[in-house]
Amino acid sequence: MNIRSQRQENKKICTHHASPGFTLIEVLVSVTIFAIIMSILYSSFSASAANAKAVEEMADDLSSVMGAVDAVSREVRGVRYSSDAQIDGFSGKKDFMTFTTNAPFVRDGEPTIQRISYIFEEDRLMRRAFRPDSEKDIKSEYMLLDGIKDASFTFFDGKGWIEDWPSGNKMPAGVRVVFSHKDRKVESVLPLWSRM
Repeated sequence: MNIRSQRQENKKICTHHASPGFTLIEVLVSVTIFAIIMSILYSSFSASAANAKAVEEMADDLSSVMGAVDAVSREVRGVRYSSDAQIDGFSGKKDFMTFTTNAPFVRDGEPTIQRISYIFEEDRLMRRAFRPDSEKDIKSEYMLLDGIKDASFTFFDGKGWIEDWPSGNKMPAGVRVVFSHKDRKVESVLPLWSRM
């Protein structure tokens, strides 16, 4: 056997005995690259989850604010006018308004007529419904919104906005509701349809 054939034989032996696996360096490099990719994906996912949570909280806050303003708006649009100011008069000041309304709640096919007050109390907007012919006997009370600041009602007399609407006067042409909720200013003008 010559040297050349012996080398070829040795080569065959070495090739057959060599394992087709990875070296330790290749495994460490692969694990490091995988760890870097996973940390990038995790940080992207964490940022997306935090953004989604913030957007969801903002949407909940906005929904609460819009729901409260909508509730006030529906009842203000249903204000009833009556010449008997003691019973059906509209009255209001900066922190409250009281009126009789055709409530949007239907009972036996007819609108329910209620005496209602909306009150800014501490940091809350409260709704009170009174028993018929009494502004002292509260039938129900609940909070529409909390966490509000700088709240006020003003009333449009046809010429300008005023803060005091005494009972017995004509109905205001509109009511403006202004407040801040979580550093967001909210302002809404609500027309009175039954103004005389």
